[in-house]
Amino acid sequence: MKRLLLVLPLLLISLPAESGPLEDAKRQGLVGERADGYIGAPPGATSSGSLIETINAKRRQAYGEIAARNGTSIHDVGILTAQKLIDQSPSGSWVMDAHGVWHRK
Repeated sequence: MKRLLLVLPLLLISLPAESGPLEDAKRQGLVGERADGYIGAPPGATSSGSLIETINAKRRQAYGEIAARNGTSIHDVGILTAQKLIDQSPSGSWVMDAHGVWHRK
């Protein structure tokens, strides 16, 4: 787990490869960070399906690589990453809590 925490900053640096469109979609309220480390469409959002699928596929791959290197699960990597991504999200962003409820940060 300690090694995983050391690797998470590297993951967070690599995730912004799509930060332009992702950050734009977040600002527009089209996507939000979920508690499992993936993004989703908050209530009332218009379609951003392809962006969500693309970002989540890249995250799933990155989480899998980190999990394999650290002997942990993709799920655990996602949960730890979600905490960081939600903390870094600006006020007004949509975030989903651990109970699956969307709210504005």
